[in-house]
Amino acid sequence: MTKRKKVLVEKERKVTTYAELWHTSFCLLKKGQEDPKGSFHQVMASLVFTAFTLEAYLNHIGAKLFLCWSDLERLSPREKMNVIAEHLNVNIDYSKRPWQVMKKMFQFRNDIAHGKSIIERFKDTVPLEEHDEYGPPWFVQTRWEKYCTEKNAIRSREDVEQIAQIFHEAAGFKDDYPFIKGLQSGSSTVFEE
Repeated sequence: MTKRKKVLVEKERKVTTYAELWHTSFCLLKKGQEDPKGSFHQVMASLVFTAFTLEAYLNHIGAKLFLCWSDLERLSPREKMNVIAEHLNVNIDYSKRPWQVMKKMFQFRNDIAHGKSIIERFKDTVPLEEHDEYGPPWFVQTRWEKYCTEKNAIRSREDVEQIAQIFHEAAGFKDDYPFIKGLQSGSSTVFEE
């Protein structure tokens, strides 16, 4: 009987989820900026992934700081941030950047995640020269639709990045850097059967 050669392949990958989500947020925003016409959906998706990034980041750093993080994961993003900030002696002022991103971004995220069909109404008096056959605005918008702007997407990304930098610096991590996607290692061994 002829011996057949085979290869034993072993791989291990550390996935830093918040960094993957961060990259997705960037790619979506960039695509929307490159083609502004019809970019609403890219901007909306970028904002959603930015919110996902911050929550995943809080889980990332929380697990490094607290042995009992699995008990704390059920907290809201704001509650998680408060627990982490208190542990790291970081003062948060939710009325200022970067912390103020929490309210509107997670309100937006919750509106999307727990979406409901609703009826929005618009009523206003406008000068005749501003009126066209559709009237302002062309579509009556929900709160979450109004939030889907390039300006909000850029600002949210700036604030989330700054929050991660502040927490990382306060934690004094030596082996962990914000927004590094992770590593993969592997080996292959040829053998005869």
